[in-house]
Amino acid sequence: MAMQVILLRDGMKKYLGILLDLDGSVYVGRNPIAGAREALERFRNKGLKILFLTNNSTMTSEEYSEKLRKMGIETDPNQFLTSGEAASQYILEEWGPSRVLAITGNGFKEYCKRMKHEVLTVEDWRLADCVVIGLDKDFNYAKLKAAYRAIINGARFIATNIDSTIPSEDGLDPGAGSIVAAVREAVGKEPIVVGKPSRIIMDLALKRLSLNVNEILVVGDRVETDVAAGKVIGADTALLLSGATTKEDLEKIPQENRPDYISENLLELYKLLERRNLI
Repeated sequence: MAMQVILLRDGMKKYLGILLDLDGSVYVGRNPIAGAREALERFRNKGLKILFLTNNSTMTSEEYSEKLRKMGIETDPNQFLTSGEAASQYILEEWGPSRVLAITGNGFKEYCKRMKHEVLTVEDWRLADCVVIGLDKDFNYAKLKAAYRAIINGARFIATNIDSTIPSEDGLDPGAGSIVAAVREAVGKEPIVVGKPSRIIMDLALKRLSLNVNEILVVGDRVETDVAAGKVIGADTALLLSGATTKEDLEKIPQENRPDYISENLLELYKLLERRNLI
């Protein structure tokens, strides 16, 4: 039996846009989540603006757009904002073109090149202005050592995100936050976090959508990331149970952290919002 969508707040408004997570919300690994393609088509037919907002910095917007296209979901690269792009832009706006030691996937590195940052090798850690930690599936002790030495040498410590896990086809895998934790433990200081739930990426996302915070709904599968990100900017939030959060987890959510809506998946959320005349 399909789980019923739960409405936690009686909204009396119309949403004009959605900030939508990817991993665990639209797909898990290489597999689309049931109903996601249909839901996105329906949201678009209603005229809603959609910005895909992901903490995963391993790919570029073009690569994410192609990934969704292969799942039968037509998108444009301009509809994506990754924590990798946001981190590269943040560095550029704060300190200009910089020398970056990137302990990340290739997505962030590509944005660095586009924004005229110099991406350093681990051997050149002494030159680093910034050390950026993200999801790096080739992480090893040599990279940990280089990051540690660069940061204690004065480089800025930046994290694309601190998600402890990431959904995959066969369960949860360690996320960027696991790598960030290793570096944080070594250097004894907290990073500047750019990805959700940081206000850095959320303000950038709002600017991309060109909508007021009261006109958007922040949607994702994590309370500590997606729901928290919406609350940081004062937006309404929806939690999907198609990824990292399960039905059993719901009773553990403190009242102050609870989302406005909870749904089994994106399609069920669409149906609830339409039924309530919120879209």
